[in-house]
Amino acid sequence: MDLLEGIFATTLLAIVVAGIARWRGWGIALPVLIVGIIVGFLPFGPRAPADGGDAFLLVLAPLVFGEALSSSFVDFRRLRRPILALAIGLVVVSSLAVGAVAAQLVPGLPLAMAFALGAILSPTDAVAVASIAKRVSLPRRVVTILEGESLVNDGTGLTLLRVALAVAAAGALTAQEVLTVLAQSVLGGIAVGAVVGIILALVIRRGSDDLLANALILIAPFPAYLGAEAIGGSGILAVVAAALIITNAMLTNRDFRGRRASVAVWKQITFVLTALAFMLVGLELPATIKALPAEELRLLPVLVISVLVTLLLARMGFVFLMAVITRRDVRRRIGLREAVVLAWAGTRGPVSGLAAFSLPLGVGVEALVDQTQLLQATTFIVITMTLLLSPTLAVVARAVKLRADDDTDTGADLRAALAARGLAALDDALQEATLERRPLSVDAEAIVRSRLTMELRSAEEETGDVPVVSDGASTVHDVWHLERIVLKAQHDELLVLRDAGWPDAIVRPAMHEIDLQRSALRARAPRLGD
Repeated sequence: MDLLEGIFATTLLAIVVAGIARWRGWGIALPVLIVGIIVGFLPFGPRAPADGGDAFLLVLAPLVFGEALSSSFVDFRRLRRPILALAIGLVVVSSLAVGAVAAQLVPGLPLAMAFALGAILSPTDAVAVASIAKRVSLPRRVVTILEGESLVNDGTGLTLLRVALAVAAAGALTAQEVLTVLAQSVLGGIAVGAVVGIILALVIRRGSDDLLANALILIAPFPAYLGAEAIGGSGILAVVAAALIITNAMLTNRDFRGRRASVAVWKQITFVLTALAFMLVGLELPATIKALPAEELRLLPVLVISVLVTLLLARMGFVFLMAVITRRDVRRRIGLREAVVLAWAGTRGPVSGLAAFSLPLGVGVEALVDQTQLLQATTFIVITMTLLLSPTLAVVARAVKLRADDDTDTGADLRAALAARGLAALDDALQEATLERRPLSVDAEAIVRSRLTMELRSAEEETGDVPVVSDGASTVHDVWHLERIVLKAQHDELLVLRDAGWPDAIVRPAMHEIDLQRSALRARAPRLGD
């Protein structure tokens, strides 16, 4: 089976298993991983590609980009302190702790390689965390912190991995050289990502070709990643930075018609790549274990359990320390219930697995390649065990009585605010038409006003009849004209509410509904423009 056939077979198998898991109402990560492990033990079937670097780029960059596109720049900015504390501080602490444990347990393991293992396993996984958090129905604040942490800590962990591998290859680095590598990786990655994001934001805001804009967004992860890596920056940080800027530009530009298409395409891409990434990790695990010499195979269970316990204790200690430090800050305080759930939500996933694939390539020292097999096997098994533990997050959340937000009143308030803004826009449009001596149809006004009034009353659970558009061409044209004005005003109101602190989890579905209404309006009246 050649490389192309192998990739196709692996992807097809991953999608089939993930599809069955979705049909059964399960998360896709664990079933795909388990099937990958089973197939990996068989003497036939697809195998992980020999060149881990290709998988690292082709899967990881668009996978992280797709997850970042579904995140909220506004929510991230609002909760940036706890997110960055976990994404940077906890990753450093976990990397050092795991590195110290691995160095003590593995005879002859260089300290740099031990810390490389810590850097690989310290980040939580954006895909796994987002999926689990949503299934468990946690409060929005907790979900935002977990998703934001898992996006940024990938860049932090891979930056630390870069430093560890540089030390392993060079033998030693001075403190100044380490700081230089760190600064270059972080600042270079964010800078390149910002440039790519700003360029595409300009295309979205000023361009008129939505197909071209979405095509550029589709390939954006690769120039962001490769551009950052070319100057010594973090490709993952570049991808995340670019995605956050792009998704904010798509949301804030009411005239960008490609938003719905882009969201739909990236949901499918993320689904496929998530399944493929977990399948690759599962396929690689048996081969990695079989390649271990007898003494390392005996050491493997001890190393895995020690690393897993170390990661758990480091996360618990760090999160509870954050809770103590912030207890007097009403706005940024992390409550005890939130701290318990945050401390337990430490699932690792394909980012760590794909990073482990790159170890032999990154070390560049032939004598260390055999040791990387032990580190890879440890990584893959830790990922599997954290995924096996992930369903217990729901049990923990129920035990501490941490429940999801009740959005009933918030949703009603949002609908009322949009209806009120639509009525105000309608009044403004009628007044402007009167001043310009081009009065609009009375029937058209009644139809649009009645719909908006109905929406306002629906927030109070009242009902009524919606008028039917008459057959008069003038009335139909005026209804479409007024509806277009109202929908634009409601889109602008959503952005105002979002900036005022309304969560994207409430705003985005409403914006999607407005997009659907505007698409229907354009389809029915193509000559009216937008």
